[in-house]
Amino acid sequence: MSNVNILQSSRSGMTTSQAGIATAGHNISNANTEGYSRQRVKSEAQVSGQMNAMGGPYVGQGSKLTTIERVNDQYLEHQLRDGARDMAHFEEKQVFLGQVEDVFNEMNGDGLNRIVAKFFNEFRKLANDPTSEAIRQSVRESSTAMVNDFKRIRVDLDQIRAHIDNRIDGNMRELNDLAVQLKELNVRIHAAEIQGHPASDLEDRRDHILQKMSTYVDLSVHKDNNNMVSVDIRGVGPIVTGPNHNEYYLGRAPAQEAEGSPDGALQISRSQFGGQYITQQFQGGKLGALIETRDKMMGGVIDRLDQLAHAIATSVNELHQQGVTANGKTGISFFKPIDQVSGASHALALSDEIKADVTNIATGIAPHAASDNRLALALANLQNARFMNDGSTTVDDFYNSIVSEVGVASAKNTEALGQQKGILSNMQKMRDQISGVSIDEEVTNLMQFQHAFDASARVMKVADDMMDTILRLRS
Repeated sequence: MSNVNILQSSRSGMTTSQAGIATAGHNISNANTEGYSRQRVKSEAQVSGQMNAMGGPYVGQGSKLTTIERVNDQYLEHQLRDGARDMAHFEEKQVFLGQVEDVFNEMNGDGLNRIVAKFFNEFRKLANDPTSEAIRQSVRESSTAMVNDFKRIRVDLDQIRAHIDNRIDGNMRELNDLAVQLKELNVRIHAAEIQGHPASDLEDRRDHILQKMSTYVDLSVHKDNNNMVSVDIRGVGPIVTGPNHNEYYLGRAPAQEAEGSPDGALQISRSQFGGQYITQQFQGGKLGALIETRDKMMGGVIDRLDQLAHAIATSVNELHQQGVTANGKTGISFFKPIDQVSGASHALALSDEIKADVTNIATGIAPHAASDNRLALALANLQNARFMNDGSTTVDDFYNSIVSEVGVASAKNTEALGQQKGILSNMQKMRDQISGVSIDEEVTNLMQFQHAFDASARVMKVADDMMDTILRLRS
C-alpha cells in the first residue's frame, strides 16, 4: 500500500469524524427544539477492489460517509398527530363547557330555577291575601326578575357563541396558513433531495406542522414517491396536495336550523363567495369541538331555554286571560304574547297592562269578588303542572334537565381530557426515547469522534514521516 493510499485513508477518516462531530453538535444545539429528531452519521468501509503492488490482497481505502440519517418513527408520528387532535378537541370543549356551566351556576345566588319557583310562590302568597296591593307589587317584581334572568342567560349564551365564532375564525385562518407553510416545505424537501442533500431538519419541521394542523381538525396524511405529503381533511377534502394547497373560507350565513347554528353564525365553504356550506363536515380537533359545542350542545340548550320561556308565558297567559281584575277587566295577558318558540327567552316580557298597574293582576274568576283566589291558586299550581314536553314534565324538571345535560357533558369531557393527557404523555415519552436527544449520549459521541479524528490525524502524520524517510533515502 502506497503512502498516498495511507494519506487518503486517514483523510477519509478525518472527514467522517468531522461529520460525526458536527452532527453531535447539531443534536446538542437542538436538544430542546420542539419536534426535532436526532440525527446520526452513517458510514461504510471504502475499498479499492485492486491488488496491491506486491500482488497481495487489496487494502481498504478508509471510510466513506454515506448519509446523515434522521432517527424517526413515522408510525409513532401518526399516533402523536391523532393524540394531539383528540387532546386539542377535549381542551377546546372544556373551555366553553365550563363557561356554559358558569351561566347556569346557582351556587352563588338565585339562579333561574329559584327565581321561577319564587315567581309561582308569589302567586301562592297572593292567593292567601288577594286584596293585598303589596303582594301584587311583589308578584310583578318577581315576574320582572324572572324575565330578566331568562334574558341574562340568553345573552350570556349568545356571547359564548359569539366567542366561539371568533375562535373558529382564528383557527381557520391558522389552518390555512399552516397549509401554505406545508406545501412550501414539500417543495423545499423535494428540491434538496433532487440535489442529493439530506432534508432531515426540513422533514422535522414538516412533521411538526402536520402535528399542529392535526390539532385543528381530523386529517389523513399520505406521502408520494417524491417524498411530498398530501393532506386531506376527513369528510371534507384535500387541503394540501404536494406543491399545492386549497384554502377554505368563512362567511356569515342565515340560521341553519337542521344543524342548530344561529342566524349570522360563521360557516365554512370552499368558495370565497359562499355557496354550499360544509361546516358540519369538519370533525375532530379544535374546529370540530367549536362547531359541535356551538351548534349541537349550545343550540340544544338555547332551544330548550326558549321552549321553557314560551311555555311559561303561554300557560300563564291562558289562565290569566280567564281571570277578572280588581277593576272588573278580563282577557288581560300577563306576559306579552310570544308568536314562536325560537327566540322566546329574548322576547319574554311583562304585558303593558301589568307594567302599568298591578291591579291588572287577576286573582279570581268571578267578577266583583275581591276575595276570589281561584285564579291565583291555579297560576301557583302551574309550578307542579306537567305542561312541558307534551304534558310529561314540570317546569322544575325541565329546567333541571337542561342544567344536568350541561353538567354531564362537562364531566364526561373532563374525564376524557384527563385520560387523553395520560395517553399523549406516554406517546411523547416513547418518541423522546426513539427520536429525542440525550445530552450524555451526544457528549459521548462527541468524544468518540474527536478521538477518531485525532487518530486519523496521527495516521496522516505517520504517512508524512514515512514519505520524508523515503525521500531522504533516494537523495
